[in-house]
Amino acid sequence: MRYRINGHHAHAAAVVTDHTVLFTVVLSLLLGIVLVRLSLYGRQRWLTFWAASLVLASLIYLVATWLGYQ
Repeated sequence: MRYRINGHHAHAAAVVTDHTVLFTVVLSLLLGIVLVRLSLYGRQRWLTFWAASLVLASLIYLVATWLGYQ
């Protein structure tokens, strides 16, 4: 399906608010913490790495938002 660059889209995506992004980041943080615990229990190093990276990225975003960098 093709769209015009400046045209109206019949199925335009919903507008993402700051609250939606914050909710997603907090949910990602909680999910990352759970996955780190499960990956340590299951001895899955790759999952530990990705889950810890998710936690770190979420924390960096939350701290940057709290300090006003966004």
